[in-house]
Amino acid sequence: MKIKLIFISCLLHLSVLGQEATPLWQRADNMPKWKQSALFEFIPEKTDSSGVSVIICPGGSYYWLDMSNEGFEVAQYLNAKGVTAFVLHYRTARRHVHHPVMIQDLQRAMQIVKENAENYGINPEKIGVMGFSAGGHLAGTQAEYFDTDFIGGGKKNFTPVKPYFAAMIYPVVSMANEEIVHKKSRKNLLEKGYSPELAGMMSLEKNVREDMPPIFLLHCTGDKTVDYRNSVAFDKALTEKNVRHRFFLLDEYGHWGHGFGIQPNGKATGWIDEFLKWLKTI
Repeated sequence: MKIKLIFISCLLHLSVLGQEATPLWQRADNMPKWKQSALFEFIPEKTDSSGVSVIICPGGSYYWLDMSNEGFEVAQYLNAKGVTAFVLHYRTARRHVHHPVMIQDLQRAMQIVKENAENYGINPEKIGVMGFSAGGHLAGTQAEYFDTDFIGGGKKNFTPVKPYFAAMIYPVVSMANEEIVHKKSRKNLLEKGYSPELAGMMSLEKNVREDMPPIFLLHCTGDKTVDYRNSVAFDKALTEKNVRHRFFLLDEYGHWGHGFGIQPNGKATGWIDEFLKWLKTI
């Protein structure tokens, strides 16, 4: 069984290497394609008439990226449902970079998709974000700070791209609450010697705003990696600000309640279909 799973994983990896990928920034000649900040494009044969698209941010504690399980497989499933998807290969601490480069990569990805919406056959006003674990934090950051220019340092010609929605799957949320913070993600995002002010700014539950896009939130009480109370705190803050959202808190302990992508065992099975149903209501 293990050999079979490895074989399937290899086939998926090989198929994705042939996928169209758009570099976010000017590519360095001496850097392999796979290590670039890039956007992998998944265009369905038959596009959903709604014109909705989604940029997917895989998780990995802001150190590595689970590109297959929390990226390519999700995009392929959404394609089968007619949804155009993009998987973001963003920079992490593994490349010795920290805040705000991850946010810069997502912000630039949003701009690229919107600029090329006609070519992709999508609605430029219906570009959503989805993220898993630390990628969920990144998606939530874009939902809160969509009008903050992390790329150009506040240039006057900055045009914000507000997500149509943000789907946050077993996300990291707090960077300040010591009882629930995922320390690896905080270390990799903020680096050593971070200021309390930066930790507060990157604590999503502390910075919810009334004009945020709709939020789809999923967590499992059995999550052994990222404390589910991250999402409980975020749900409370969203409710207080009257932000439209849907919160699924599942009593799930399979696969440690974390990192299962769209193929978990147990009660979390099918969450992606619940997301698609929700998407039609916003």
